[in-house]
Amino acid sequence: MATPNVRPRIALALQGGGAHGAYGWGVVERLLEEGVDLVGVSGASAGAMNGAAIVSGYAANGCEGARDTMERLWRTVANASPLAPLDFGHWGGPFFEPWLRRSLDIANLSSRYVAPFLPSVRDMRALRRAVQDSIDLDLLRHQTRVPLHVAATHIATGSPHLFTGEAVTLDALMASACLPDLFSAVEIGGEYYWDGGFTANPALEPLLTDAVGATDMIIVQITPFTVDDLGSGVSDVMRRVSDISFNACLRRDLRALSEIQDIARAEHSSDPRMQAIARVNLHLLSPPPELAGRFSISKVDTRWSVLQDLRAMGRDQAEKWLATNRRFIGHDSSFEGLVEEAMTGD
Repeated sequence: MATPNVRPRIALALQGGGAHGAYGWGVVERLLEEGVDLVGVSGASAGAMNGAAIVSGYAANGCEGARDTMERLWRTVANASPLAPLDFGHWGGPFFEPWLRRSLDIANLSSRYVAPFLPSVRDMRALRRAVQDSIDLDLLRHQTRVPLHVAATHIATGSPHLFTGEAVTLDALMASACLPDLFSAVEIGGEYYWDGGFTANPALEPLLTDAVGATDMIIVQITPFTVDDLGSGVSDVMRRVSDISFNACLRRDLRALSEIQDIARAEHSSDPRMQAIARVNLHLLSPPPELAGRFSISKVDTRWSVLQDLRAMGRDQAEKWLATNRRFIGHDSSFEGLVEEAMTGD
């Protein structure tokens, strides 16, 4: 644990989740308003996009620069969205929105069959352009102020692969967000990659070293572990399968890290790696129930009004979390284990 007079040094671990990454934008935006000392970022998929915006902006102009770059990223994503002409905000009304959601639902269910015939979709053209137009990729690769770790899945081995430093290229960011149902595998150096959410969503280990020197790691979760409404339709089932799959690695890593940290703190290990793990305070900033309860295709709805609603939800959740847990930052872990595991006595 950090000593009382040391300013907290924050590492952010950012989960992915498609358009729900705008919720993560809101969370981090509110955290940055606390004037945090940011020392490391890890992200997968949408979390990697947020991470790239945060780190490049922070390297240029601190917390304000990070906030500005995140907003520019999501505004650019919304402007490039094919749904932009259908963004009527709250004027959409009770007839238009259900129709649009149903249309998106059908499109989402058929995407794996249609996408192979749409080259502009398969090569991630719109997302590539949005990232290029909003993030200083050259600064991102060469800055040394805040290490960024971008997770992707190495297809041949099924293992996580982390890109960092100069390896964080546009292709690396695309690899981290490459959903195989929609996009062609991203080739980097003769190897092929898919979305990092399959294997490291997000990667925690690289933030737990003396080189990072974090006093606290805040994990910004986008996909909740538990939901109240399972739904019954095909799209509901597919959404839940996706949620379970993309949360499996975070659940595994949190449980393992908690157990290792308990051992490291109890036995006062002489191993510097164990000492670094023992020192870091763990915090899990989980999403509210209303994010889990959004309609099944909300992760692909990139209209600006929708992204703004998600951003506001993230800011509100971060505000509530800070009200309860601010006192722990720099002093102790607020993470007390996974609720469902405590309930079952596991």
